[in-house]
Amino acid sequence: MRIIQLQRIQTSTGDVFVFEGERFDFPIRRVYFTRNVKVGEVRGHHAHRTLEQILVCPYGSVLVSIDDGRGNTVEHKLTEPEKALFVGPCQWHTMTWLDKDSVLLVFASNRYDERDYIRDYEEFIQAVKERDECV
Repeated sequence: MRIIQLQRIQTSTGDVFVFEGERFDFPIRRVYFTRNVKVGEVRGHHAHRTLEQILVCPYGSVLVSIDDGRGNTVEHKLTEPEKALFVGPCQWHTMTWLDKDSVLLVFASNRYDERDYIRDYEEFIQAVKERDECV
């Protein structure tokens, strides 16, 4: 997990936030966003075998919790649209919606592939220990 500073252009008529692929360490192959999530709702509860993601909260605030499977958990509150969070492979993550109408925008390194998901926490811990399915 790391924070990436994205470009913010401020003008007298509004702010423009630029998300250029060169700022990321991977090609962007999928973009999606989640909205209409109730405050306090927790989503995610999974890891990816190979997928890399950049998470941005362009509106509202979302708390992202990252677990490395080795007993280390880090939380980051996404509240500024020019701050992005990198989530790499084999990082168990959850997202908690903190504000009404918050939006979570995701840039992903690959298209959706159900086989890339680890949805069972015990399976995730085992994969990290064995390192057979985690990069």
